[in-house]
Amino acid sequence: MRGYAAEASLLSPGSGGSGATFAFPSFGLNGWNGSVVVNATSWLGGEADFSGFYGMPTRTVARTPVTLGMHEYNYMAGPRFTYRHGRWAPFAHALFGGSRASVVIGAAEVIQPITIVETKYAMAFGGGVDVRVYRGLALRLAQGDWLVTNFVGGHQKNIRLSAGFVFQL
Repeated sequence: MRGYAAEASLLSPGSGGSGATFAFPSFGLNGWNGSVVVNATSWLGGEADFSGFYGMPTRTVARTPVTLGMHEYNYMAGPRFTYRHGRWAPFAHALFGGSRASVVIGAAEVIQPITIVETKYAMAFGGGVDVRVYRGLALRLAQGDWLVTNFVGGHQKNIRLSAGFVFQL
């Protein structure tokens, strides 16, 4: 789940529209997150991270209910630094790659919803903590990332939180 703030220019002046800009209030998305890490040493590894987020929030903008249907997929890679101490393994990473978002904006007064699909650069900085529960199995207690994307001509700075299981080979 993560917070998301969208500021979008709905119609560009060249499209025959008014070039209206609105700020869509922040909202949360649900989804999934997975990664693969190959360790070069006990403390340094290379990580490939993949995630997907989905949501359909409705907010009131200029006294009109607006629904924003969104799918976002992120694919990033970068270094991971891990400090191993007994069963505990806190880590930090810096990830760089891309993000693809598909957004459908609809309102009661709009006959044809507006669809925007973009693929842009993305980066994430953060870390988390794993605790080994059994040989080959650990529990990711928490992972938090600051995820930056750049859609519809504006920057989105979001928090991505996740937890789950870690399978170690």
